[in-house]
Amino acid sequence: MGGFDPTVIYIVVAAVVDVILLLCCLYYVKFKPGKQFYGKPVVPPGQDPKEFALNELQAAFDSKNPGRYAGALELALEVKVDMSKIPCVYSLQKNPKTFTIPKVQRGPSVVTAQLCFILDYTGSMKEQIAQAEQSCRKIVEAVRAFKFAHMPDATVDLEMAAVGYNDWDDKTASLKRPVVFAYGGKEIMSRHDPNMSLDEFNLGGKFTKDTDEIMKWIKQPLGNGGAVPEELTGALLAATHLPWSAQERLAVVITDAPCHGKAYSGESHDEFCDKETGLTCTGTPEVPLLKLGEQNVQVVIMHTGSSGATKMCQKLLQTSPTMIHEKVTPSQTADRLVTAMDKKLQVPPLTYVLKPFTQQGLVDVAVNHELELQLGSEATKHRVGHDGLLWVGKPSSKPKVSVKRPAHAGLDEWWEQAAEEPVELPYSFDPDAIYTLTMPLKKKEVQMDTNAGNAV
Repeated sequence: MGGFDPTVIYIVVAAVVDVILLLCCLYYVKFKPGKQFYGKPVVPPGQDPKEFALNELQAAFDSKNPGRYAGALELALEVKVDMSKIPCVYSLQKNPKTFTIPKVQRGPSVVTAQLCFILDYTGSMKEQIAQAEQSCRKIVEAVRAFKFAHMPDATVDLEMAAVGYNDWDDKTASLKRPVVFAYGGKEIMSRHDPNMSLDEFNLGGKFTKDTDEIMKWIKQPLGNGGAVPEELTGALLAATHLPWSAQERLAVVITDAPCHGKAYSGESHDEFCDKETGLTCTGTPEVPLLKLGEQNVQVVIMHTGSSGATKMCQKLLQTSPTMIHEKVTPSQTADRLVTAMDKKLQVPPLTYVLKPFTQQGLVDVAVNHELELQLGSEATKHRVGHDGLLWVGKPSSKPKVSVKRPAHAGLDEWWEQAAEEPVELPYSFDPDAIYTLTMPLKKKEVQMDTNAGNAV
């Protein structure tokens, strides 16, 4: 008989080692709660879940362990820990669409542009509607004098459209005002029906170059609106059916109220809304917003800064991070609209997103960036590492954050190296919050760049 085959012995030993390692892992998971690197920790028997979650969060924060922090945060949100007690951690990410070095184009050319006003016509909007009417003239004048940084000899061919909206309340119906209506298209005058098809919000509509005609249409009577939330979602649906075709496309919402839906504001809802969700037959606003995104339409929401409108915008940014929202007073509306149109036509600013770090994966992390964190009168500088995280903690006052990017020859030709202004973060942890920091285009003479047009 021959001796033992060494290969067989090796296989047996390897199998035994694998079994031992597996048993060790199982033991570790079962009997070492709270120590998993990724995933939600298990609360030990007899221990208060909130206290345990906070201790895990603090330990993860102190050791700067992203995986442990994310797992502990999942548990903390599940057991409803007081948000003010959660040590805040933020991730800094690039908006990749803005990080493309422009290619300079010389010679006469025409850039087509389309602008759609989406206007709230409820009773409190008199001043804003008047400002929207004035904006038409200002925008046309600004576009005529517009100069592209990367296309110095180009001109703009602008068309405008408009969609208006009220709500389904009895007072608006008695005033014979439509719920949703489109310039050059149809209108919805019916009462609310939860079974109404979304196809009915295809109202047609058109774009026009006739400024006087669109101004005349905008100057319409107001409705009432009922409770605070209005039928913005229906107006967004109508806007998706416009004949978008231009190279540059912009839809600007002007409102002082949130859309329907209890997830978008804490406002009281009308009787016709779904009792559980607060939604109407038009559903959630994310659906038309995503559709407009697919149509390459930049959406801007200009609101008066009410808590409901602000919360709505923060919620919508979760699924439409390129959406822009801005608080404006009625007297600022016209000028801000011109600025929004200018930004859409011009090379966009470099854009970063700062948001609370959660279990979700990080993409386009902004590594090696310098952040300045200001807490009251004290300012500290931080360098974002490979994980793109800013460890703030539990601030005693609302922190302000500004960002400075590393030097880059291509980017430095076009954009400033520091953000336009800092963003103010909340005192307490807010898992739904998203903040935008931008680095503006440099004001300089256009230089021919043979290496332009590259993504960075």
